[in-house]
Amino acid sequence: MVRKTVTIRDDLFKKLESDNIISEYSSFSELVSNALQLLIEKKKKEQYKLAMLEAAKDEMYIQDMKDIEDDFKYADFESAK
Repeated sequence: MVRKTVTIRDDLFKKLESDNIISEYSSFSELVSNALQLLIEKKKKEQYKLAMLEAAKDEMYIQDMKDIEDDFKYADFESAK
């Protein structure tokens, strides 16, 4: 675990208190860690979305997806034995 000193704006801290957000966590460190984890997950989703938008413009990627779709078009109809 890494120890860091965090300084936040007074108005932000007051908002966390007034909305009872702080009371939902066992410590301020837990709140900060949780918020950072959410930020990381949000950034990862944004990067994935951008990658998919780029892939949608890539003709080779689109053809690969069509080929895979074609290869597995009957898989849904197979029965497990």
